[in-house]
Amino acid sequence: MIRIDYSSELIAKLVKVVAKADAGAKPVRLEAGLTEQKGLSFNRRFHMKDGSVRFNPGVLNPNIVKVAGPIDPDVGIVYFRRGDSSRPAAALVNFALHLDTVGGTRYAADYPYYVEQRLREKYGKDFVLLFGTGACGDINHIDVTKKERLKTDYIGRALAETVSAWADNLKTVAKPALAVRREVVEAPLQKYGSDDVAWARESIKKVGTGDMSFLDQVKAYKILAVEKRRSDTIGLEVQVFRLSSEVAVVGLPGEVFVDLGLAIKQASPFATTLVIELCHDAPGYIPTKKAFAEGSYETVNSRIAPGGGERIAEAAIRLLNALAES
Repeated sequence: MIRIDYSSELIAKLVKVVAKADAGAKPVRLEAGLTEQKGLSFNRRFHMKDGSVRFNPGVLNPNIVKVAGPIDPDVGIVYFRRGDSSRPAAALVNFALHLDTVGGTRYAADYPYYVEQRLREKYGKDFVLLFGTGACGDINHIDVTKKERLKTDYIGRALAETVSAWADNLKTVAKPALAVRREVVEAPLQKYGSDDVAWARESIKKVGTGDMSFLDQVKAYKILAVEKRRSDTIGLEVQVFRLSSEVAVVGLPGEVFVDLGLAIKQASPFATTLVIELCHDAPGYIPTKKAFAEGSYETVNSRIAPGGGERIAEAAIRLLNALAES
C-alpha cells in the first residue's frame, strides 16, 4: 500500500496551479445574466396522506398530496471572452439541481460533463466550464408524475442549449469591481446524550445491511459525526464575490435547501446573483426551520440545529449589502 501525506501534497499542487494560472492570465471581457430552465429540476419532498413529509416517495405514488417546497429555475451565467472573440473561453454556470443523476458508487462529473461537452461543440475544444451547483438540498431530477427518469446526458445537453441560447442576451460588465467579503457563522450543532451516542456506536455496525431502517442508519452515522466534532457549534463560512455593481457570486457550505437560496437572491441588491452550495465545507444538509418541523431524510442527515440555515442566509445577505455599498 502506498501512503502519501495528502494535506501536504494538496497544498503543493494548489500552489502550482495558482502559479500556472497567474503566468497564463490574460485580459477577458465579462458578460453575465440570468435565464430559466424548466422541466429538469423537481422538489423531492412531499406532503403525504398520512400527514408526514417524505423525500422521494416514489413515482406515481397515490399517497402524495402535494409538493412541500419550490424549485429554483434560475440559470446564472457568466461568460469570459478574450478580446473581441465571439467565442467565450470559459463560462461559470449556476443551476440548482443535485448532482446525483448517474447512480452507482463511482465518482462522476454527472450532468455538468455533458453541459461542457455540448458547449465545446459550439465554442471549441478548449472551452472550460466552471459549474456551481445552486441551493438544491431538496431538489433532484425525479418527476414523480412520470415513470421515466431524466437521463444524465439529456439533462446536461438541455441545460447547455439553454445557456447557449441566452448568450446574446447577456449584459457586458463594463466596469469590473472585484471585491470579496467573508463571514463565519457559528451555527449550533444538534445535541445528543450519552445514550444516543452509545446507540449510534452499536447501530453503526448495521449500516449497509437490512437489519436497520434506512433513516436509522442515517441517524446513527450522523450522531457519530456530530459527536466527533466535540463542539456545541460548527463554523460555517460564507463568502461573497463582487464582480461588478450588477454581478455577485455567493458561496455557501453544505447542501442548502432551495428556499434559503431563493431568499438570498430575492434580498440581493445585485441584478445577477449566483448562489453556489457545497463551498468550504460539507457539513451535511442545511434545511430550513420549516423542513426541520416536517422531518424526513434531509433533516435526519443534518448536523446543524434548526435555524442554522437561516443564519447563513442572513450572513450572505449582509455581505451582499456591504459589498453593494462599498
